[in-house]
Amino acid sequence: MITDANSSVAEATPVQEFIPGSDRGNSDGAEIPRLLRSFRHFVVLAFLGSVFLPPLAYLSSPSIGGVIPSPGEFYLKVSLYGVPALAAIVGLYLLLLKLEPYLLKESLDQAAFLETIPGRSLSIAIAASAALSLFLELAVIRWQGSIFEFFAFYKNYGLLACFAGLGLGYALSRSKEGIPLILTLPLLAWQFGLLIALRWGLPNRPYSLEAIPFREQLNMGLTATWDQIGVVYLLLTVVFLLTALAFVPVGQLCGKLMERKSQLPAYGFNLLGSLAGVLLMFLVSFLWTPPVVWFGLCFVILLFFFVPEPRTLLLGMGIALVALMTLAWPVNPLWNKIYSPYQSLDIGYSPNGLMLIRAAGHYYQRVHNLSSAAVEASTDPALRATRDYYDFPYRVRPSASEVAVVGAGSGNDVAAALRSGAQHVDAIEIDPAILLAGKTNHPERPYDDPRVRPIVNDARSFLRTTQSHYDLIVYGLLDSHTLLSQASSVRVDSFVYTVEGLREARSRLRPNGVLSLSFSVLNDALGTKIYQMMKQAFDGKEPLCFFPSYEGAQVFMQSKNGDLSIPPAVLWEAHVAERPEFYRNSAIKVDLSTDDWPFLYMPRRVYPVSYLVVLGLILLLTFVLYASFFRQRPKFSHLPFFFLGAGFMLVETKAITEMGLTFGNTWQVIAIAIASILVMAFLANGIVQRLRISGTSFIYFLLFVSLAVGWWVATSGGLSSTTAGRIGTAVILTCPLFFSGIVFSTLLSAESRISSVMSMNLMGAMCGGVLEYNSMYFGFHFLYLLALGLYAAALLSGLAFRSTRVLPALRT
Repeated sequence: MITDANSSVAEATPVQEFIPGSDRGNSDGAEIPRLLRSFRHFVVLAFLGSVFLPPLAYLSSPSIGGVIPSPGEFYLKVSLYGVPALAAIVGLYLLLLKLEPYLLKESLDQAAFLETIPGRSLSIAIAASAALSLFLELAVIRWQGSIFEFFAFYKNYGLLACFAGLGLGYALSRSKEGIPLILTLPLLAWQFGLLIALRWGLPNRPYSLEAIPFREQLNMGLTATWDQIGVVYLLLTVVFLLTALAFVPVGQLCGKLMERKSQLPAYGFNLLGSLAGVLLMFLVSFLWTPPVVWFGLCFVILLFFFVPEPRTLLLGMGIALVALMTLAWPVNPLWNKIYSPYQSLDIGYSPNGLMLIRAAGHYYQRVHNLSSAAVEASTDPALRATRDYYDFPYRVRPSASEVAVVGAGSGNDVAAALRSGAQHVDAIEIDPAILLAGKTNHPERPYDDPRVRPIVNDARSFLRTTQSHYDLIVYGLLDSHTLLSQASSVRVDSFVYTVEGLREARSRLRPNGVLSLSFSVLNDALGTKIYQMMKQAFDGKEPLCFFPSYEGAQVFMQSKNGDLSIPPAVLWEAHVAERPEFYRNSAIKVDLSTDDWPFLYMPRRVYPVSYLVVLGLILLLTFVLYASFFRQRPKFSHLPFFFLGAGFMLVETKAITEMGLTFGNTWQVIAIAIASILVMAFLANGIVQRLRISGTSFIYFLLFVSLAVGWWVATSGGLSSTTAGRIGTAVILTCPLFFSGIVFSTLLSAESRISSVMSMNLMGAMCGGVLEYNSMYFGFHFLYLLALGLYAAALLSGLAFRSTRVLPALRT
């Protein structure tokens, strides 16, 4: 029976003095609950994958010049390794069996300790646990992407694994026993050690783990063979299990604390804590702190919730110290590692003493000394060819006074502009760490020149809002390789390379201005796509296409009026080949990138089948996890919360993506967008508490109207770039989240088990995260329609549940 919201859960349960093991801690001879048994099975399964990953990655990643072993030799070596590996697995299994009485005692003591938190401190505890869960979630997602490239290509993977663990933890929070909170620490330490060892500890470079299994998107990685894809999928499985299992105790902690308070106040403090977690990540990103700081803060908060017993605290601090030492281990002391707000950067030096930059362990940029003195003194023809490449746009437009460099990086393009005699250069670079590295280490010191204005901003946002006009706009080799937005499947530079983005750049050219776009073209389909996008942005005027001899770059050029022509002498002096018919006569079919479908590396709009394999893996693992811990079916009355979670996730993704497009796809804008979404949910919760809203029909109507307005505005081209237009865009994007929050809080007020509701809502958010990848085929505007369908399902399922309650009452 559902009771009144104010009487269903006491404000705070009576507080008793906590004595570890006093009433429930003695588990000698007690039957081990199924929760711990299921947890043990998944830990052993993750260990099994962890043990076999190193040899499989090593054997499928031959050294340079080596060969992959034959299938017979491959299986023989794995079999020989398997004997001690299986012995280790059996040993772990027996160890866990022996430890289970201690773990049961620990879980009982943990639950008893949480019951003793005084009522006056309960709200703070709820907020602190929510801050811990969200900050730890963001830290794990960001760290994983800095180790292996495919985590950056599939940003939602870590997020969905965290959701699976948190949702399961919330669902388990009402059980008498549970999973000890202390297990979060060794599971995280295990993941740290495994990924770092696989990335830097193998004798050969792990090429198989650098291969990208997603065939629909071109990438800078290797073309994966099927056995290498199998190794990647095995790693994804192990990482999913380790991440989800580590978050189960955290979700359980949040749920147990929230169960002690009335639903709406508990949810409100949970939102406040989540907001604090986002702001804390904002702070550590702003300070360029390394993962040791992120996880160190998480571990400190975690230890506050441990059972206040010397043995437990000392063990927890010891494991935390091991985990932090693993993160801090200098895998290559010759490189200086910097964690910018966007990515992990390694700063090193080539044999000639010039700076090299790696991103997530992969080559990213290099500095050149292309001064006249250096080039004339060198006998290396490659240096002359590099100078010709960088000087080429300024040979085409020799009198360029006002220059904008998009993707200024470490300063090579900026130095070229200064050598050509430019009077003013706007150097636009989104990553402040790369800009600082160039300012400090570039031998020509371009950023010290008073003619240069360094601009740390998203290139699309700057070109949209600046009032300046240029003789020459140069797109450097801007490709972000592995750098994606923290909140969606688009790259940070995705909206720079769209037809609309190129049109906006064209609008910033002076009457005889020239736009020069350089790109490392991976294949003819990508080159054809860029060619066609330039053509459409310049009203059907075909760009000129050149093939310089530098790192596979191709240069696409056109003047504002579409009448650019270059004398043959200029091409001869620059040693650049022009191939005008190469893409003009291309029979390759391509789909152009737009603001609605900004996937430059997908030549065609095809459904992401390769992604579906990984998404299917996520759903399968989540189902197996839940089926192993629960026998009963989910309550039908909680189904609306599932659909609300799925719809909210889609609208949140759309809002963050659209706000990045409107205000700039920088880390600050993304952080502010996430914080704003949490604030809207908190305000909605407060309004429901203050006004005591009980009906949802009218709120659903407002929700549907706001989604329809958002879809109409988006498909109509959006609002203007004026201040009023940008404010209007923010309002349109956040209104659906506000009304959805009111619906959620209203339905929550009628429930008696907030932990079960939160679990179902997180499972819905997982489903929304999976459905978000439909945008790779249908575009981001389609997410509005998908969200409309999910919110309609929430409404209908709620009506159906109410009817099932009313009919039996009428019969009686």
